[in-house]
Amino acid sequence: MIVLENEALRIEFGERDGVIRRLLDRRRSIDYIAASDEGGEPFRIETDEGFDSGFESFEWSVDAGMADAPRGLSMTWRTAGGFLVEAVVSLAADGETLSFRCAAQGAPAARLLSLEYPIIPDIGAVTPAGEADFVAHPFATGVLVRNPMKHFTPGGIGMRFMPYPECFSGASMQFFAYYGLRRGGLYFAALDGEAHPKWLNFYKNGRDLLEASFIHGCEDIGNGKGVAPAYEVRVAFLNGEGWHEAADRYRAWAEAQPWCAKGKLADRAGADGDWLFRDMGVATFGMNAGSDRTPWLHAYHKHIGTPMFHVLGPDWTRAPQTFGSGVPGGFDDWFPTRFDPSNLAVMRQYGDKYAPFEFDYLYHFGGADGELGRAAAQKFPDNKKSVDAYNFPFLCPAHPYTHDFHVKRDAELQRTVGVDAIYYDISANNILKVCMDESHGHPVGAGRLIDEAYRRNYADTKAAMADIAGRYVPMGTEMINETMLGLIDYYQARAGGQPAAPLEIWPKRDLLKTGDAELIPLFSYVYHDYGVLRMDGWGKLVREIGDLFYYTVARTYLWGGLYELNYEYSPMEALDGAENAPEEHYYAFDPRGYAFDEERADYVGVYARLRVGAANKYWAYGRMLRPLAFATERIAVDWYHYNHGKETPEYNDAGRIEVDAVLHAAWQYKEESVGLFFANAGGEERSVSIRLDPTAYGKSRMASRLYALGAEGIDVPGLESTADGGVTFALPAGSVVMFELT
Repeated sequence: MIVLENEALRIEFGERDGVIRRLLDRRRSIDYIAASDEGGEPFRIETDEGFDSGFESFEWSVDAGMADAPRGLSMTWRTAGGFLVEAVVSLAADGETLSFRCAAQGAPAARLLSLEYPIIPDIGAVTPAGEADFVAHPFATGVLVRNPMKHFTPGGIGMRFMPYPECFSGASMQFFAYYGLRRGGLYFAALDGEAHPKWLNFYKNGRDLLEASFIHGCEDIGNGKGVAPAYEVRVAFLNGEGWHEAADRYRAWAEAQPWCAKGKLADRAGADGDWLFRDMGVATFGMNAGSDRTPWLHAYHKHIGTPMFHVLGPDWTRAPQTFGSGVPGGFDDWFPTRFDPSNLAVMRQYGDKYAPFEFDYLYHFGGADGELGRAAAQKFPDNKKSVDAYNFPFLCPAHPYTHDFHVKRDAELQRTVGVDAIYYDISANNILKVCMDESHGHPVGAGRLIDEAYRRNYADTKAAMADIAGRYVPMGTEMINETMLGLIDYYQARAGGQPAAPLEIWPKRDLLKTGDAELIPLFSYVYHDYGVLRMDGWGKLVREIGDLFYYTVARTYLWGGLYELNYEYSPMEALDGAENAPEEHYYAFDPRGYAFDEERADYVGVYARLRVGAANKYWAYGRMLRPLAFATERIAVDWYHYNHGKETPEYNDAGRIEVDAVLHAAWQYKEESVGLFFANAGGEERSVSIRLDPTAYGKSRMASRLYALGAEGIDVPGLESTADGGVTFALPAGSVVMFELT
């Protein structure tokens, strides 16, 4: 065996193949690799013929170094097809972190598409039978799966082919973690600040064991060409403190990257469309832009009591922009617009703001400027390495026509309508960053240049709209990726409503329904204070969707988001027995007749008013902290999901799921104060006991208030404190308690 080791770590590689055979955490006595004598692959190269790990020769050398210097292992593989694969692994003399670098030189008779390295094969359970094991991954802003050894299957459920920078079908950040609670774990991260294409993978291999790997995409594909990533991949040991431990480690690196250069939102409050974060209590998504929806606007405001942010439906363009019957092509397909003026007038009356919905990079190649559009069409590789087929007609963002059309279209929208903000669906955060058409001015593959093109198109469009408006115009997208921070101001997500929601995290839907997978606020925990607002919840104000609604509302706000009422695939709530007609909508939904529920609107209003009130500096501008540990009961709640495409298996799905009766989140505002929130999502009063020491946060005083319908900002009932830091209080049904430490 080839060995690198220090007092904390030992890693072994096969002498004949360079396969990682052992990974030992000496301090915690964990041997992560379950099988070491056979199987496993040292690397995988991808050509037009697929993936291959075969090689003809293997050479290696070890640099022992000095006692206080890193140890290093250099390896070289030569393949029968003429590829040369190189890797360097280094280990600090006293650290718990491994660094991996790799490159592949091309072969004259084949195209290299990607290089997969490192591959950490045959990982076993950390805790007995894996019952306290978890994998945390930035798939769709954050998902946690319990016991992946049990629930992942070879070739099935897992996290194989998770593209970055993406989000809807891939990775919104560049790290993931596998850990056994209170035992130990592994942290995996790519330290790339330049948005190079890669895939972050954790899955079951053919030996029914877990495997972690990184795939590095080639950005200039052709015979004889290779790939040499300029960044390193790190693998480090964890203490098993939960996903927050890995996120804290990643944030320490991420804050120094270009996408955080604009700084924290709290330090630029009062500028840059601050109304979006400061004033908006609730969001709606998909209300018809071209039909009168004022009765619903009045009904919402009667109960919610804050300004609302509306992402209006796509039915405002001259040519159809619909679900199922087409999208516009070039400029002349978009104008003149068809916004209903009564909606805009009522929004202004209440202080609401709105953004038009655009299918941003979808294009009707048979419409206006079709020839120009066809020349700019994005060309995907045959093997996309994603759960998404990307079957839409996309424009490549790097083509000059795409840039000019994007800027011209939305500048005209601002000039003629004067919108408050803009929203892009199916855009930079859910399209693979690959284009194989070099006639667009980029090399075959492109990768990082595609991400840069999205950013350039957004920045130039934003500047043009702001110049016309004489003010900042917030820009939003479907989903988010870290590379878009500082440019994108808000994003729509849906996973917070799962399983009563569609789309992202759908490959884990069966596990979500059993509770073996769950959404975690991974992206918000790392980046929330850098200023990007999450709209989530996929809600309706009707009883028929079930009591999971109460939990979803509470969690969305406690995690810093804006609860979203969504009307994309189904009618609005019935008012006096009347609902909006399918003929006026952009999706042919079935009528429902579900009545507007005033009680549910009142419940959302409590959180909306808290968001724009006492909790605003935390939920809008704060940094998310690790939560306190405390005991809470689990409750079973029902859910029903009908707001989805009728052709999908999720349509009209229903069930029951267990959730925490009491939700909790911790936030810090600058260095001034800490806010601790506890919300009761059940129908009965709960007693909560915590241990709370303000000095642990560098604070000396504590204040507490309760917020509930008809009792907002009152004293917390039954509040008792003990000398040793114990705090007990009553939490009425539907209420939120806020402790503020100063």
